[in-house]
Amino acid sequence: MSRVLLLSDIHSNLQALEAVVGDATKRHRFEEAWVLGDSVGYGAQPNEVVKLLRSLPNLSMVKGNHEAVALGEISIDNFNPSAAAAAAWTVDALSSDVREFLTGLPLVISSLGITLCHGTPRNPIWEYLFTSQTADLNLNHFDTVGCVHGHTHIPSVFGRDAAANWHVKQARDTDAFQLDFTRWFVNPGSVGQPRDGDPRASYAFLFIPEEGAVPRIQFNRVEYDVAAAQDLILAADLPSTSAFRLSAGR
Repeated sequence: MSRVLLLSDIHSNLQALEAVVGDATKRHRFEEAWVLGDSVGYGAQPNEVVKLLRSLPNLSMVKGNHEAVALGEISIDNFNPSAAAAAAWTVDALSSDVREFLTGLPLVISSLGITLCHGTPRNPIWEYLFTSQTADLNLNHFDTVGCVHGHTHIPSVFGRDAAANWHVKQARDTDAFQLDFTRWFVNPGSVGQPRDGDPRASYAFLFIPEEGAVPRIQFNRVEYDVAAAQDLILAADLPSTSAFRLSAGR
């Protein structure tokens, strides 16, 4: 049995990440950590977040749109004003070591027979997986049974059964599901910028048994020092909306 910690959309929120890693360590001894993009952007501590991520065991990490814009790989003009302002700040805030590390991240990788990406396998930078139609359109763009992704900031499971019907679940705290589908997508939700109405940091464990057995996903939420994260955002003169939305989980 492989126990994998799933993290996504941390968005430079060190307080949320520290709470998640602390909570996860108490729950399970995980052998791997998979980070599904957008570790930077919006928040005030991108270098500290990346440093902590790099200390996790057997780290696999992919690039999201906020890494790409901070590295100058995509245009800042594609972002809304608040996100663009935070991206411009992040460009200057990144240390040379962190910038080099993020530059080397892949867009799509596979580990333990599972595909990892930020948006979707078809368009890992920009596409949001909100509907079963989008899930269908992505099936020919990866060849593993499952895909773990982020980008929507919504913890969810999309599972396709043998009759080609999709089963879609928005996950809540403590929800657990057997991934007994012919194909599936899992999103652990956002560590640092939740947008499902729950301000607690969201993450998940993926339990991958021996070959031939069914994987299981466990979703978790953890409280963190939201006020401290907000104060750092405001002190850095980042957009206030990035701070205020943390209280509402929107």
